[in-house]
Amino acid sequence: MNKNFFKFIIIFLLFSACTSKDYLAPVIDKSDSSQNRNKEKRIITVYEGDSLYSISKREGVPISSIIRANKLEPPFTLFKGDKLIIAEANIYKVKKGNTLFDIAQCYNVSVSDIMKINQLKSNDKIYEGDKIFIPFNENNINTSCKKPNKIIAKKSSKKNNIVVGNKSSTYVWPVKGEIISNFGLLAKGLRNDGINISASIGEPVFAIESGKIVYAGNEIQAFGNLILVKHYNNKTSAYAHLDKINVVKGEKVNKGQVIALVGNSGKVSTPQLHFEIRDKNGPLNPLKFLP
Repeated sequence: MNKNFFKFIIIFLLFSACTSKDYLAPVIDKSDSSQNRNKEKRIITVYEGDSLYSISKREGVPISSIIRANKLEPPFTLFKGDKLIIAEANIYKVKKGNTLFDIAQCYNVSVSDIMKINQLKSNDKIYEGDKIFIPFNENNINTSCKKPNKIIAKKSSKKNNIVVGNKSSTYVWPVKGEIISNFGLLAKGLRNDGINISASIGEPVFAIESGKIVYAGNEIQAFGNLILVKHYNNKTSAYAHLDKINVVKGEKVNKGQVIALVGNSGKVSTPQLHFEIRDKNGPLNPLKFLP
């Protein structure tokens, strides 16, 4: 395996769904005190060049809280790969009708700060049931936002009971079935960087758009048989837990082409497809792109 290919696999693994411990994922704080009921702890990874100041700005928490939560002592030296507890992160569960604007107003923070800490883009939407990190400041420590101000886009059906199929759009659905795990924060501090669709073993898996196969193999154990397709719009789609792979690295594929069959390879017990869409900035919510 050449060096570039090896680097690509390592990068994909580091950002993989529900398997990487390096993701900035929340760890539930089970304290019963009233002050902490709307809070969750997060464990973050220190990156090269990080300082307490840069982390406090990025995570929206005071430097003093980072020092206190991690029992740091002068000179507060940090090393790449260190794990730090972010203990004063408010978690807000989006209610029907919420917008980022009214949530920001309620917690006395800026919309841009909420977008930054949650890695949201300007065209991203929020939906009922989503969990949003709220940047900490001295004015919102005991605040709880309850009443939305206006209506936003609603999901078409219940969060954990979405039946999918092939409709006309830029992309096509990779497989027909029911979504059993959604994009975003999950229980126990995990995160899904894609969606998981339940389907029968042997069901065809389709390329969502034309592109080139940049990986087809099973070297990432958690994903089992895996295909990565690089598309012409600088996005990459991933298809995991496959049974049979019908393509090889370097092959060009067309939109709607059968590239594999559904399976249960990797660390899953039931037949399903784990599906992701990524760009240069990381994972994207597939439901915002699929018809």
